[in-house]
Parts: sequence; C-alpha cells; structure tokens
Amino acid sequence: MSLARASLLLRQKHAVGSVSLIQRRFASHDSHAHDEHHDDTHYSREAGFSTPFWRNTVLLSLLAVGFYKWAPSPNQDVYLTRWLAQYMTPSEIWAAINEKHLLLSQRASDNIILQADAKRPNVHRYRYPQILDTGSPHLQPVGRVADMSSTTVRSG
Repeated sequence: MSLARASLLLRQKHAVGSVSLIQRRFASHDSHAHDEHHDDTHYSREAGFSTPFWRNTVLLSLLAVGFYKWAPSPNQDVYLTRWLAQYMTPSEIWAAINEKHLLLSQRASDNIILQADAKRPNVHRYRYPQILDTGSPHLQPVGRVADMSSTTVRSG
C-alpha cells in the first residue's frame, strides 16, 4: 500500500469517526431535568399470619380434619360406593378379556416364530444348465426303445 493511500484512508477514518462521535453524544444524552425521583419506596403491609396463604392453609386443615372425622368407614355401604359399583365392569368380564388377549398374543407370536424360522426350499443350481438339453429323443441310438407294454390308449 502506498503512503499516499494510507494517509487518505487515515484522514477519512478520522473524519468519519468525529461525526459518529458527535452523533453518538447527541443520541445518548439523557436529560435529568425532570423532578421525578427513581427511588420511590413502595412497601407492602407487613407479612404475618393474616395473609391469604395462611388463611387458606387453616381453612384446608379444618376441612381435612372434618372430613376425616365425619367420613364413613371403609366397610360401610354408602350411596356413592353403590353408584360407583353400578358402573364398574365385573372381574369375570376382565378375566375373559385378558384370556382372549393372551390367546391372540400367543397365536401372533407363534406366527412370528414360524415366519422367522422359515427356510426356502433347497434348490440345486447346475453349473452348466445346458446339460439338461442332452436328453433329446432324437439323440437315442437305434434299437433302444422304451418298454410300452403297460401303457393303454385312451379313447376320447
């Protein structure tokens, strides 16, 4: 890089830098002329046992104690228990469903095992399959005839 070009770049950078510095000063200036104070303290009331959290805790505790004291015992036949029992599925039906599912799962696993163990039939691959063409009836020597005594002619 030539000396003249370097000095030109240096002058341009200095000129651009001074303009941006001035603009930056104007943009970042914040006026504090207003009389609003930023240290306003807003205190809430003092936390104690009169807050909604403690009130709800005490009410829920009383509700739990009352339910435990006046709730029916497990061996009593209550209307709610009878109503729930009416809509429940009997255990015999669930046993039948489970047994059917077991049989279907077993059948499916047997099919999977059968398919996984299946093998293709053995195939003898000839190295020279054209050897099968040597049995042509035209290549039989004279006098060699098949025994046709046990064959019968069909009339059609």
